[in-house]
Amino acid sequence: MRKLGLVVTALALILCLVTPLGTVTGAAFAYTVNTTDDDVDVGGCQQAPTGDCTLREAITDANGDGDVSNIAFNIPTSDGGYNPSTGVWTIQLGSALPDLTEDGTGIMGSTQTGNQGDTNPYGPEIVVNGASTYDCFDLRSAHNTIDGLAINQCTYGILIVGSGTHHNTIIANYIGLNAQGTAGSGNTQIGIYIGYASDNTVGGGPPSARNVISGNGGEGVWIYGDGADRNDVSGNYIGTDSSGVFDVGNTSSGVFIAGGAEDNEIGPDNIIAYNDAHGVSMSASATISNTVTQNSIHSNLWKGISLFGGANGGILTPDISSSSCASISGTAPANATVELFTGPDNEGKIYLTTVSADGGGNWSVAGPFTLDTYVTATATDAGGNTSAFSAPSTPGTCYLAYVPLGMKRY
Repeated sequence: MRKLGLVVTALALILCLVTPLGTVTGAAFAYTVNTTDDDVDVGGCQQAPTGDCTLREAITDANGDGDVSNIAFNIPTSDGGYNPSTGVWTIQLGSALPDLTEDGTGIMGSTQTGNQGDTNPYGPEIVVNGASTYDCFDLRSAHNTIDGLAINQCTYGILIVGSGTHHNTIIANYIGLNAQGTAGSGNTQIGIYIGYASDNTVGGGPPSARNVISGNGGEGVWIYGDGADRNDVSGNYIGTDSSGVFDVGNTSSGVFIAGGAEDNEIGPDNIIAYNDAHGVSMSASATISNTVTQNSIHSNLWKGISLFGGANGGILTPDISSSSCASISGTAPANATVELFTGPDNEGKIYLTTVSADGGGNWSVAGPFTLDTYVTATATDAGGNTSAFSAPSTPGTCYLAYVPLGMKRY
């Protein structure tokens, strides 16, 4: 059912891709990748009767066809890049793939399941591997979709760069993991880099849209620069395996926001854990109004949320004056929105509830609550600036430790 959901999601996204491009006329072109080869033939992507179509050819042709272009996959098991023991087809790149330069290209890896069956029940059937040397997907246009791929051993897994690069959607990919979702197969730099680009979505919506962004040599997600605004990162696993339970941390922070990026939203429903620096890190005074909300953030090497150099207006952390299973109270910036969490460390593994501080900064909320070892809080002001986590409060003898529940993504 999970893979069927991906195919339905992909088809819905194709329809959505057509809608914003009102100036584009005519029916959408369709390309079907039917080989793991990485060459470019004269004449490009040959559909029938016997020609092959590589991913590189499909992107090249989509960049020049003047229309919305949807790229599907239907690679047979007889292909030399198929591994029957894993049920996965690997496209081994010999150079960086072409940039996506034309609006409205959908690269729909989930279509391989519909065409060839669920040969890898643990994750995507199509792997794009950059040989630890090449960038894999570089988006320089709008309204594109990358869906249902394992993207690993690239330098950058996905780049989304430039002021004209907006309203792109990244869903249901393993970025830095093997195709089974169990171990790192990291991109050497960053999993997803969003630079000077606005209004892009990473994950979001139902669990079928979830990306797992783990095992990368730098950050999981980096959002950077003036104009890198209103990007949404929600519903993803960042630093874990595909179950959301086990450690496949990124080598630096899970999410990093810097360089004057504004109004980005991290959450809800991300798990950001086991990363080798911070869970979420923000830097520089021009980096403001970035909201971190209703996530599970825990077990990162440094802080769960960190603010450097006046990021997010230097918003102060809230204080918890008392915590118990019956009630939690404290202080925060006046009129701030306070989110409460519980967990085994000084981050925020389990989201509990939200409460508003009054004009004097006081807040309290009644339970009952089921609490782990510590209670923490964040504050978000009217401008969307979220603070670091508060100092942890120990609720005493009423706490009841949670037993982790692991849910398979596939």
